[in-house]
Amino acid sequence: MLDREQFFKEYKVEQEFLYSGLSWEVLEEIYDDYCRRQPELEACCDAFVDYFLEGMPIPIHSIRTRAKDPKHLIEKIIRKRGKYQNKKYLNISVNNYMDIVQDLVGVRVLILAKEEWEGVFDWIMERFQTKATSEAYLAEPPVAYTRYGDRNIFGDKIYREHTDRGYRSQHYIIRFQKYFCEVQVRTLAEEVYGEFDHRVKYPYRNENHFLLRYTNTVAQLADSIDEIISTCFEMGEQGWESCAQYYSGDTYADWRHISQSGTTERKKEKEPTDSNEETVIDAAAYIHSVLLRKGKQYAK
Repeated sequence: MLDREQFFKEYKVEQEFLYSGLSWEVLEEIYDDYCRRQPELEACCDAFVDYFLEGMPIPIHSIRTRAKDPKHLIEKIIRKRGKYQNKKYLNISVNNYMDIVQDLVGVRVLILAKEEWEGVFDWIMERFQTKATSEAYLAEPPVAYTRYGDRNIFGDKIYREHTDRGYRSQHYIIRFQKYFCEVQVRTLAEEVYGEFDHRVKYPYRNENHFLLRYTNTVAQLADSIDEIISTCFEMGEQGWESCAQYYSGDTYADWRHISQSGTTERKKEKEPTDSNEETVIDAAAYIHSVLLRKGKQYAK
């Protein structure tokens, strides 16, 4: 049984529920039915991983799955109807919700370099033929979510949808056994952004300007990480050796010379040092002062 008062206190979607036109009794029926299906959904997650990886000819970093949390399911239904007025959810009921909600099973496929997306794409298109008579099939055309200004690595192979958000992933909706599975393919750097954004901002704090600024910064940094990784892989062994000569005297990346003390205190007087002596950087203090603008005053 779903406690209405506690649910709205936890998820803060009471206004959206009032705008949705949904019946609380119907939502309770969906909740109870979905709770009963949890063991079956967990088994489906395990079976999907086995099916996905069987005979896979390309390396990936990792794959993980989850069955959607029952309360999150109800919260999503309310938000889709009450906030976005999604017509697909208009007549949702215990008899059809499994055909409407397409992420009851969530699958995350992580890769290292962005260019590895194509191998995963080819495998999914081969493994999950678009035939509704098979046990597992691609239910919708895949989509690559990108950010304006991103380098185009997809060509015309997959439909691209641009947004002004930091979110990047390729999405596949797959029918496996009797459940819809949402498969997201992304790099490790994109996963860092996605997890951070979901933890602090999405979907409840999308208007918080502080979080908008800092999640956007993380998105930009994640893209830079992906660019560095892609460039290094593109250069290959010969390129690495050619470039190494320009860094033969470089000590910047020698982390043994970075202080691990973690202190943020500054010395009152700077001791004179030998000009030939290497400088020790207090990394913790530097990051703290840069990110939090410690000690600065802002005009109101």
